[in-house]
Amino acid sequence: MATNARALDYTWSGGSGGSGDAWRQPNNWSPTSGRGGPGSGDAAIFTTNGSAPSIGINFNDGLGLTTQLSSIVLASGSDRRVVNSAPNSAGVLRLQGSHGLLLANHSTSSVLSLRDGVDSRMRIELASRGTTHVGSPSAGIELAGEVAGAHGFVKTGNGWLRLSQSNSLAGSVTVRGGSLELASAAGSSLGSVAQLRIETGATAVLGSPQQLGPGTGLDLAGGTLRGGTGTAPIVENAGTLTLSANSTIDLGVSEIHFADSSGISWATSSVLTITNWGGPVGGRLFFGPGGLTGTQLAQIYFADIGVQGGQLVGPHGELSPIPEAPVSAAAAAVAAFIVWKERRRLVRWWRRVPRI
Repeated sequence: MATNARALDYTWSGGSGGSGDAWRQPNNWSPTSGRGGPGSGDAAIFTTNGSAPSIGINFNDGLGLTTQLSSIVLASGSDRRVVNSAPNSAGVLRLQGSHGLLLANHSTSSVLSLRDGVDSRMRIELASRGTTHVGSPSAGIELAGEVAGAHGFVKTGNGWLRLSQSNSLAGSVTVRGGSLELASAAGSSLGSVAQLRIETGATAVLGSPQQLGPGTGLDLAGGTLRGGTGTAPIVENAGTLTLSANSTIDLGVSEIHFADSSGISWATSSVLTITNWGGPVGGRLFFGPGGLTGTQLAQIYFADIGVQGGQLVGPHGELSPIPEAPVSAAAAAVAAFIVWKERRRLVRWWRRVPRI
């Protein structure tokens, strides 16, 4: 793919109404862009300049059905939405990530969203494995059109990124900070991504059923996988589970079925903490019969009941705490109580025992 030699940063300066909200209007950018707005290799930047909250790309204006540039950045200011404004059309917004960055939101609390129009579609194509960065925990990026690309992406920063459509992604996705919200009502937020890796301090949230898919492995590398909330179980089928560092699965109301992970190497001495296990709705994990080794099962801690160690039970290999731990704990507590209650008699007995 050829890269535009100019490779400039263009700052949005357009207003609302008429052609003032048109992405491909050259004088809506500063400096004035070439025909069609920012082009290949360029960055489109939104600040407090320009009053249009919604910026439309008219893919029926004779300039082609694809708009390509390096990255889109919300540097400051209020919410901005980039939409397909051409009626009854399908267009492609291609992000090349020429300098390693695909999307960024540096605002304090605003949202940058890329989405379909009212009666039109806009495919968001990630042409390279780049970074999506949201700095503030109160800010976010929402991708509300189909997201495609063979390389995946890396999510950084303390803010949130939401995928709210079924996507055709591949490659791998790494959550290095903040949260990744998987929230497609039709499922398949990650498409055919081979691996989702969640690193220390980061979170991935299962907002709707079937977001991962049976071909997507989960690598917990210090982060948290958070299940759904509500009054009905949210069922999820996933690939294998890797434990690379101390990590957490907060089940919520999710019922997660992992593939047999007994052949996956888990980091020695790392602990997988399970919370909200066994609730009245959801809160269940399955690996299939024999789907975890004895060593892996010993690395699981059920935080709500304080039990270290698990077992797989039933025909579907459901994960549950080992029964010995609570029984042993109860027996130890009873023994301690008896010793405390009879302590004086035991002391008198001890004093009468002949010494050799």
